Amino acid sequence: MTQTTDWIEAIAEAPPELEPLFAPVRTLAGAGPKVEAALAKLLRCAPDQPPRLIDLLWHLPAGFTDRRFRPSIAEAQAGRITTLKITVKKHKPVPASTRAPYKVTCEDDSGVIDLVFFHADRRFLERLLPVGEERYISGAVERFGERVQMPHPDHILTQAQFEAMPDLEPVYPLGAGVTQKLVRRFTAQALDRIPEMRDWIDPRLKTVQGWPDFRAALDL
Repeated sequence: MTQTTDWIEAIAEAPPELEPLFAPVRTLAGAGPKVEAALAKLLRCAPDQPPRLIDLLWHLPAGFTDRRFRPSIAEAQAGRITTLKITVKKHKPVPASTRAPYKVTCEDDSGVIDLVFFHADRRFLERLLPVGEERYISGAVERFGERVQMPHPDHILTQAQFEAMPDLEPVYPLGAGVTQKLVRRFTAQALDRIPEMRDWIDPRLKTVQGWPDFRAALDL
């Protein structure tokens, strides 16, 4: 149990509507025993205390990834996190016996970019990046002369998925068996469990201090 969780449990006037946040993490969709065990270690829960939604919500980001830079391929800058709208042109598979990377050539009106994957699954990438289809990619760009590439994009998205991608993406401290996508997915589910409720902080104090509501404060 963390100091922060002890603190929130000690608030005498906390509304009863907060009770759902003390439900176990295993009540979230996709949170099986392995995930629960990995999160218990990450969240430093006591041996007899399974991780709860409130523990997960108080596992705050260590920083953010800014995905707002959305140039054309020609304008992409080396080393900068970049989000591009591309059309998939062709796949360049390699023999399994070689260590050469699998490349997918993509384009926009300004130029060409290669997406580079090591230890790639060809069928998976062909489903993820169908030739002729438009996708949004986001990750760090590399330049070698006129060649532009993006190794292992952080995101490969359809239009609908792109519209749901945050401009500022939280980056969480991790542990064994826990990925950024996993923490983000379960944190989003936990946030959805926070009900509409009255705030227990004096409204005048909130106004003076410029504090957000409880739900808004946790929605990173």
